[in-house]
Amino acid sequence: MFVPELIRDVILRDGSALRLRSPQPSDEADIKAFFDALTPESRYLRFHGIARTDIPARDYAQADGDARVALMARLGDRVVAVAGYDRLNEPEAAEVAFAVSEDLRGRGMATRLLEQLAEVAAERGITRFDAEVLGDNRQMLRVFANAGFDVQRRSDFGEVHLALDLRPSERLAERIADRTHAAAVASLRPLLAPRSVAVVGASSRPGSVGGAVFRSIVAGGFVGVATPVHPDGGVVASSRAARSLADLDEPPDLAILAVPAAEVVGVAEEAARCGVRALLVVSTGFSDTDEPEGRAREEALLEAVRAHGLRLVGPNAPGVVNTDPAVGLHALVGEIAVRPGALALASQSGALGLALLGQAAARGLGISSFLALGNRADVSTNDVLEHWADDPRTAVVALYMESFGNPRRFSQVSRRVSRRKPILAVKGGRGRALGEAATDALFRQAGVLRVESTQTLFEAAEVLERQPLPRGRRVGVVTNSGGLGVVAADACAARGLELAAPSEETRARLAAALPDADRLGNPIDLGLRASPADDLEAVDALLADDLVDAVLVLHVELGGGDPAHRLEALELATATTSKPVVACVLGASGELPERATWRVPNYRFPENAVRALSLAADRRDWLSRPMGQAPVVEGLDVERARALVADAGERWLEPGEVEALLDAAGIRVLPAIECADADAAVSAAQRIAGPVALKAGPDHVLLGLEGEGAVRAGWQELVRRAGDARAFVQPLADAGTDAVVHAVADPDLGPVVGVGTRGTPLAHRLAPLTDVDADELAADAPALRDVVVRLAALSEAVPELAEADLQPVRVRDDEALVLDARVRLGPAPERRSAKTW
Repeated sequence: MFVPELIRDVILRDGSALRLRSPQPSDEADIKAFFDALTPESRYLRFHGIARTDIPARDYAQADGDARVALMARLGDRVVAVAGYDRLNEPEAAEVAFAVSEDLRGRGMATRLLEQLAEVAAERGITRFDAEVLGDNRQMLRVFANAGFDVQRRSDFGEVHLALDLRPSERLAERIADRTHAAAVASLRPLLAPRSVAVVGASSRPGSVGGAVFRSIVAGGFVGVATPVHPDGGVVASSRAARSLADLDEPPDLAILAVPAAEVVGVAEEAARCGVRALLVVSTGFSDTDEPEGRAREEALLEAVRAHGLRLVGPNAPGVVNTDPAVGLHALVGEIAVRPGALALASQSGALGLALLGQAAARGLGISSFLALGNRADVSTNDVLEHWADDPRTAVVALYMESFGNPRRFSQVSRRVSRRKPILAVKGGRGRALGEAATDALFRQAGVLRVESTQTLFEAAEVLERQPLPRGRRVGVVTNSGGLGVVAADACAARGLELAAPSEETRARLAAALPDADRLGNPIDLGLRASPADDLEAVDALLADDLVDAVLVLHVELGGGDPAHRLEALELATATTSKPVVACVLGASGELPERATWRVPNYRFPENAVRALSLAADRRDWLSRPMGQAPVVEGLDVERARALVADAGERWLEPGEVEALLDAAGIRVLPAIECADADAAVSAAQRIAGPVALKAGPDHVLLGLEGEGAVRAGWQELVRRAGDARAFVQPLADAGTDAVVHAVADPDLGPVVGVGTRGTPLAHRLAPLTDVDADELAADAPALRDVVVRLAALSEAVPELAEADLQPVRVRDDEALVLDARVRLGPAPERRSAKTW
C-alpha cells in the first residue's frame, strides 16, 4: 500500500514556524541521536524506564505510514521532536506517543504534534488515541488535558491510561483556533514591530532596490536600528554598510533581502544561522515567473525558512509599513508618503499594493499598517488578519485578493475579525460562475464586504472608519438640486436602500423652519440659494427622526460660496450624532474641496456616496445576524457512506448506488424502477398499483400515467423525446413545492451547497453550514432544511463526493422527498499546502 509522505508546517506559541514530515530510513541515526540527547529523566519518562534508543529510532524511521504513522521536526540540522501512533487490533484505535527536545519545550510543539497526528488518524478512520503516561510526567499529562480533546483518564500503579476522542468538536476547534491566533500574532512581531532591521543588497548604486528600501526606512523615521548590508561595503544614506549579516554585532529581528533570486536561499540560510527571526524578500524570480525553476527556488527558500523557525513575507514582496509611533517602519520600494491612521491594508499583488498605498495617501486616508504579500510562500492574508484582530490602531481592514491559500481558515479567521472590525475585499481573477457564487457565499458567511473596485474599497473605508453604522437602510436626502435628488433616489433603489418617510413632526418642523424650500418631502430640495444654515436645519431634523437611519447631503455650490465652509459647518453640526452622515458637496468646477482632516466623507458623485452607505448598511445587517451553531444531524452513517464510495472510482453513480449513499445520510429518495422496454415499464407500473411517473432524467418526465395503454403510449413519447436514454418508472408523488438542492466540491473552496426553485438562481453557502445558514437557504421549510443540512454533512464526510444534484425535491408540510438525484464521485482533494494554519 503506497502512503504519500506527510509534510505539515506548524506554528508554535512563540511564533516559530517549523516543518513536520514523516521520517525516512535515512533519518534513523538522527532520531537515535535525538533520543540519546534527552536527559536521563526525559528518557525515563518517555520510555517508562531505562530503554534502548535504537529500537524506537528504527521503528519511527521505518514507519509504513499506515499501521504506524510518524512525524518528526528538525531545527537546523538536528531532530528536535518525534511523534507517532501505532494502530491497535481494535479497528478504530491507536496508541500515541511523542518526545520533544528540552530546549523546545514550553513552545507548544507537543500539542502541535498531537493535533497533526490526530488529524491524520481521523482521516484514516481512527476515532480514539490511547496513551500510557507515567504519573510523574506532569508536563505530558498537561498536554493531553489542555489540547481540547475529550479525555478519559484512569490511573494504575503509577501509570495514567488516557483515551482521547478524536472526533471533531466545537471545544477542540476553539482551542486550536485560540492557540493558532496567539501564535500567528507572536510570529508577526519581528515583521511588523522589529527592534532592528538589516537590508541585504542595499547599495548607493543608482537603481539599487535594496538602497531604495533602506532610504525609505531611514526617511520614515524607524525607531530601531537599521543597517545596510552589501558584500562591497560602502555607505548608503549616510550609514556604513556591513559586508555580511555575520558582521553585525547583534542579529536583526528582520532581514530584508533585495539580492538576485539565485542568491536568496543562501542569504536566508545565513540569516537563520545568525539569529534573524523574520525575512522580507523583495527579490523576484520565484513562483511569480510561473516557471519550474522559479517554483523550485521558492520551495527551497521555504524549506530553509522552516528549518530554522523563521517567518517569511514574499518573495516578490515590495514592502511593509507600520505607522505606530513606537515603530515607524516604512520599508518600501519607491517613495510613497504614508500618514498614520486606522486603515490596515494588505495586497497579494506587490505592484498593485504600492498603488493602493499611494491612492490612500492621495485620498488623505491614514494607514495603521500595510503588507504587500507577494507570492505568499509563508505569511498570508490569514496571518495578517490574525494580527489586525488584536491591533488597537486598526479600525478597518482592506484586502486585495486573487486566491485563497486556505479558504476554510480564511472563513474562520475573517468571521472572528469581522465581529469586531469591518473587512473590505476586492477579489481579483473572476472566472467560473460557480466559483464566483462560492466566493460570494464565503464572503457573505464570514462578514467580509466584497467590493467591485479599489475605488469603492476606499470610499467604503471612509464611511466605516469615520461614521457610525446605520441602524437600518432608510436614508434621508438633503440637496439644493432636484436633479441630484433624483440621481440619489435611483442609486438608493439600485443598492437596496430606501428613501425614508419622515414623520409628521419632522415635516411640520421643516415647513416652519424652511419656508423657501422647493420641496419638503424626501429628498428635501432646499433650492439653489440654500444657505449652510438651511442645510443644517434640514440635516438636524432628519437626524432627530427615528424613521431615518442615515443622511446624505448633496450640494453644488453655484452661488460663489465656499463648499469647504459648508462642509466644515456640517462637520461641527454632526460631530456627536449616532447616525451616519455622508456628503456630495462640490464647487461649481466640480472639484472636491480640500480638507486636512474630516469626519464626514465627501464624494464626487451621489452614486459613490450611496454605494458606500449601502456597504455600511450591509455590515449592520451582518452584525445583526445570529452567529448560529453546527446543526445536529441524527442518523448520518458516515462509516457506511465512506464504505459505499471506497472502491467506486471516479464516475456518475448508478441510481441504486445514489439511493444507498443518500440513505446513509438520512435523505429519502422515492424509489424508481429501471426499465429496458415498454413491457418492463408496464410490469413496473402494475406492481406500483397507481398513477406513475415515467422519466428519462430530470428533463424528460411524463406524469400521472395509469393503466397499460397510458404507460405504453408514454413510453413511445419518451423514446421520441429522449431517444434510447435509460427510463424509469416511479410512483407519482403527492403534490407540493419543488426545490433544487445541489452540492459541488469547489476545487478552491471545498463543498458548496446551493438551494433554489426550478428556473431561479441557486442561493449558495459553504459547508460546514450553521443552523442559521440552513434556515436562510431553506426559507422557512423545515423538511427542506433537513435535506440541505444532511447533504452538506454528507459532502463534508465524503471528500470524494464531487457533485450531487437533487431535483426535484418535493416539499410538503413536514416532508421532503427526493424524486430524482444524480451523484458524481471524483478524487478526494489533496492538501495543496503544507501550512496548517
